Amino acid sequence: MTILRLRGREFRPGEFAIMAVVNRTPDSFYDRGRTYGFEAALKAVDGAVEDGADIVDIGGVKAGPGDEVDPAEEIRRVAGLVAAVRDRHPDLIISVDTWRAEVGEVVAEAGADLLNDTWGGVDPG
Repeated sequence: MTILRLRGREFRPGEFAIMAVVNRTPDSFYDRGRTYGFEAALKAVDGAVEDGADIVDIGGVKAGPGDEVDPAEEIRRVAGLVAAVRDRHPDLIISVDTWRAEVGEVVAEAGADLLNDTWGGVDPG
């Protein structure tokens, strides 16, 4: 039996977790940029935790057509937020939606627990 262990919690087959999504993108299809600003994003994470989220997934690039976002900009959008969330919610499981290995390395150092590569591994790193 496979058990997923994250931040001291165990998730067994058939168990569910609630994942909230906070997008730091100005053109998010989901929230239309409502959580693009740092403070708005942090407030959204706080609200998700208050509402019972087990995991918060932070994204810095729109998953679909839109403006090109280079790695430095993606890191600027997500790494500081990950660090602030880790400081504010030390037991929260933090996921980052990225397909770039270099972004993954930076956010892991900032406190992310897992990477949510919705692009399916296009970066060989």
